[in-house]
Amino acid sequence: MKISNYKGNSIGKNEFIPVTKEELDNELANLLKSKSTFVKKEGKSELGDITNIDYEGFLDGVPFEGGKASGYDLELGSHSFIPGFEEGLVGYSENDDVDVHVTFPKEYHAENLKGKPVVFKCHINEVKKKVTPELNDEFAKGYGISTINELKNELERQMNAKKKNDEDNKYLGLLIEKIINESEIEPNDEAVKNRIDEMMNYYEENISQYGMDLNTYLSMTNQTIESFRDQLANEAVSSCKADCLFNEIANIEKLEVTEDEVLSELALYKNYYQMDDEAYNNFINEKKEDVRYDLIKRKTANFLLDNNN
Repeated sequence: MKISNYKGNSIGKNEFIPVTKEELDNELANLLKSKSTFVKKEGKSELGDITNIDYEGFLDGVPFEGGKASGYDLELGSHSFIPGFEEGLVGYSENDDVDVHVTFPKEYHAENLKGKPVVFKCHINEVKKKVTPELNDEFAKGYGISTINELKNELERQMNAKKKNDEDNKYLGLLIEKIINESEIEPNDEAVKNRIDEMMNYYEENISQYGMDLNTYLSMTNQTIESFRDQLANEAVSSCKADCLFNEIANIEKLEVTEDEVLSELALYKNYYQMDDEAYNNFINEKKEDVRYDLIKRKTANFLLDNNN
């Protein structure tokens, strides 16, 4: 392996710009929204309310497939349904029956409904209004922080840290690509195979969350296990080359991590996942070397960021 110059490169590192007041205000608004609750409402529905409805759709007086549901919570104004449906439920109260007349979009996925006028017969079971908490000290205490000003400061700190991290990662990706392209790095076949296996496992775990196995997914997308592995090969090779580069730079620059650093990082996992002592000891045995390797990679990344611009 022969690597090119990995210090003193100039590819244009962007100057970090802290988050603006508008960005902070938007994030605070999102926090408030995430803590909103819905309570039963007496009176007529408005945009922003939740209506719990039973409904059935009719095309030319005949029920159509997929157009029926019971006990469905619909937030009016969420644009979850086709245009006009949610607006057609505004101004009604609990136990009202409503005929909502709408026209399906011309680009709708079901052929028999494209551009067709239909009627949804709806029964309103309940109307609920959104209650958003106030931005005050009491709200801050829900996050384990004493005052709203302290919450704002902590949120701003986290947003700036994420923004800088995102910019650093973007720059680091370009820098690594440049160094690799100018180097001679050939990862061994076994390492590439193992990386493809890891990527396959990652996809399989994600697909399983939707109640589907990998073979079913591949058949739906007209792929085979072999063609999918081939599709992942280039990404796996690039990933292995980056690992080889990081390992070589760490060796040349004698970048190491101490036992205390490893244990401190492991302790963060213990606190985050609230592990008992037995689970934590098992975690240490299983993950200690992985954590050590991740810390060395992190030090190498910081070294590259500090020595290039």
